[in-house]
Amino acid sequence: MANVIYKDNNLIEASYALTLSEQRLILIAIIAAREIVNDLTSDTLLTIHASEYMKHFNLSRQSAYEALQAACDNLFERRIAYRAIDPVTGKPAIYKSRWVSKVGYVKEAACAQLIFAPDILKLFVKLERKFTQYELKQIAQLSSVYAIRLYELLIRWRSTGKLYISMANLRD
Repeated sequence: MANVIYKDNNLIEASYALTLSEQRLILIAIIAAREIVNDLTSDTLLTIHASEYMKHFNLSRQSAYEALQAACDNLFERRIAYRAIDPVTGKPAIYKSRWVSKVGYVKEAACAQLIFAPDILKLFVKLERKFTQYELKQIAQLSSVYAIRLYELLIRWRSTGKLYISMANLRD
């Protein structure tokens, strides 16, 4: 299966606050989660080995260990705000959630383990509209969060052939 990332456009905007190592961990975890989509629940513990991180992002073993550990250190504290239609009223709403409900680094196994928060799962699984997809290899060599942000912003609008973003949003 190709390493294709599917993200709700709200998730793309929310990932702007993540560090490079956190974004990369989330991307690999999205791929892992989508591979088991039929068995995926809000209790599914995903394991990302440093060797995977190393392979996807062309890093040394030590750099991969350090990046995974750094990503785990802060990821639990990260929050996301996203827009959705309230299922009760049918009106637009802004919701807040954490990215993960659990995250940890197992030093002896050189792996990160995480459980996506329930609200996050629906933003990359069973998407029906307003989502963006691309292959992980397309951003694997990008070495800054700004490059990934710009790529996702541009790829988000590729089907329309036009980019709709205000200067204030671009600056943010």
